[in-house]
Amino acid sequence: DVQEMQPVPGAHLMVGDFMAADAPGRLKDALAGPADVVLSDMAAPATGHAATDHLRVTALLEAAFEFACAVLKPGGAFVGKAFKGGSEQELLARMKRRFESVRHAKPPASRKESAETYVVAQGFRG
Repeated sequence: DVQEMQPVPGAHLMVGDFMAADAPGRLKDALAGPADVVLSDMAAPATGHAATDHLRVTALLEAAFEFACAVLKPGGAFVGKAFKGGSEQELLARMKRRFESVRHAKPPASRKESAETYVVAQGFRG
């Protein structure tokens, strides 16, 4: 996260911006081997302009997807936050080539009027 957090039992917390050049390497170094799952709940601060917010979250989703492809073991899964808005279609097509199953999921805690959703990709092909 970009902000300090309360400790979470069993979790190794790192403070930093994932989009910084050294962040993916720091995370890879913290892994003990290939990952079973990569979960990204990243979101940029909202601007109030829906198209801008969508593009910013899509850029974070794409970066998380690229990281997942670099660290997942075959059969692994990726879950990433997305905002529906249209520009993510090319990214979803890329995900479908790398995973056996790609779908959207909207958690019950997410407001119905919110554009927020999650992409759930399972069965990483490597």
